[in-house]
Order: sequence, then structure tokens, then C-alpha cells
Amino acid sequence: MIQYLYHPIAPRNGLCKFRLDLKSLRNLLRLSVFIAFFLLPMISRATIVTTLPPLAGMVLLLDTEADVHCLLPPGADAHDFQLSPRSVQTLKQAKLLIRSSFDDGHWPGLSLPGHSLDLWPETAHAWLSPENVRQQLPRLAAVLQKLAPQRKQRISKALIQALQQCDVMDSALKQTFMRFRKDGVIMQHNAWEKVLKAYHVPVWNVLESHHHGDNIRPRRLESALTQLAKHPAAALWGNKRNANRGLEWLNNHREKRGQAAKKLLLLDPLGKCGMNWTQLMQANLREMSR
Repeated sequence: MIQYLYHPIAPRNGLCKFRLDLKSLRNLLRLSVFIAFFLLPMISRATIVTTLPPLAGMVLLLDTEADVHCLLPPGADAHDFQLSPRSVQTLKQAKLLIRSSFDDGHWPGLSLPGHSLDLWPETAHAWLSPENVRQQLPRLAAVLQKLAPQRKQRISKALIQALQQCDVMDSALKQTFMRFRKDGVIMQHNAWEKVLKAYHVPVWNVLESHHHGDNIRPRRLESALTQLAKHPAAALWGNKRNANRGLEWLNNHREKRGQAAKKLLLLDPLGKCGMNWTQLMQANLREMSR
């Protein structure tokens, strides 16, 4: 215990000065070192680290007891995210890094040599496709079983159920997307573009010109306005994590032309850590069905 850390000195001009006891200072420094090297690592340690919440959601689909941590914090934009010193520390102490390098490859300092599983190095937002998830689940399950051999049988059973959930989600998407096939979609961000096209839903325009997003240029808005004139009933798909001013502008133009303004559909391709993959997809299905 630190006692009498400060000793008062005779006050001058009504102010009281203090002298730091040398022995107490040494004790304080020792305590600081103990906190830095022992307590903080214990607070930030995790067995599995994922870059994005949907990847953690796939882990939880197979192993509900997994100790998993998401590097992307709630509400953060993955397009301009940078690792904090604490995140780097958490990553270094992990036994496994799960990532999708097409989406997180621009994050500086993201590395765990020899202990990384890159699910989708060539496909953006691949977890939004039940077929893509189905293809990767057995690979992920094998890695998780090596990491937690005591839960090998439970993970095997969970894998069978997870593959079945992929089939159920595939059917649900087919049914939900039927309502968009005739009039198509104009979207803010291209997260769902490949999925929509795979289910034969026309995507007339994407306001953001790059898969990592950027400011919407006037030509993009003009092009989208032209497409909206051709397809006045097109659905407008926004993103919960980004501003949707471009879509709001298009909707206002639709209203000025005497056409009925529609509610913007605000999808969330990332969700939050702690939400399994099925829960993420169900939340988006509910939004699509509004």
C-alpha cells in the first residue's frame, strides 16, 4: 500500500505546495509497470480475432463458446478504419486471425503470420451470399476444431445445422428479391450488388464508384437520375453506416415529378459483433420486406 504519497510544505501566498516522497514514487512506478504488462493484456486478450463482425458471426454459427473479438468497433466505417494500439495488442495475442482481405486488405498493420485464415481474398462482401458462406463453412469448422479439440463433435453438429441455415437463407432471399426483379434497384454502396445480380435483380446504378466508397460525383448523380426516369419505381437501397444524401436527393426528384416518394431501405452489410451470421441476414431481410 502507498502511504503518505504527498507531504505538505509550508504554504506561500495562500497556496499549498507538495513534495513527492521518493519511496512512494518508486512504488507508484512499480504499480504502473504491473498494470501495463499484466492487467492490460488480460483485458484485451482474445483467442480468435476477426476483422469484421460478419466473420465473427460465422464463427459463432459454428461454435457459440468461441472467444472471439472484432477489430472493427460498432458504428465504425470499414473503408477508412485504422488499428488502434490496443487493437494491435489484441491481435498479437490472438491464436487465430480471420479476415476477408478484399475488404480489409487496406488496413495498415493487419498481420498474424502463420495464424491467419483469409476467407475471401478476391470477393467483396462475400458473406452476404449464402452460397459463398456455404463453401467456406467446412474450412472454417476444421480450423475451429483444431483450435478447440474438446468441442470437435459440437462443431461438427453445428456445421450440419449451419449448412442447412444457408439453404433456408437462400430460399428466403429468392422469395424476398422477387419483389425487386421488375423495377430493379439503385443503391448507395455496392455491398449487395453481386448478390442481387446472382438472384437476377437488376441494379441500375451504384452511387459510390469504388468498392471502398468515396464521395459521389455529379456525373454519378446525373446517371442515376437518368436511370430513375427510366425506372421510376426502382427501390433505393441505402446503407446504415453511411450518409445517404444522394438517394434522398433522388427520392426528392421523384416526388417533384409527381411520382410517389418511397422509403429508403437502409441495409446493414456488417451488423455487429456478437450477432451470428443468420441473425445478420434475418435483420436485413426484415428491412427488405418493409
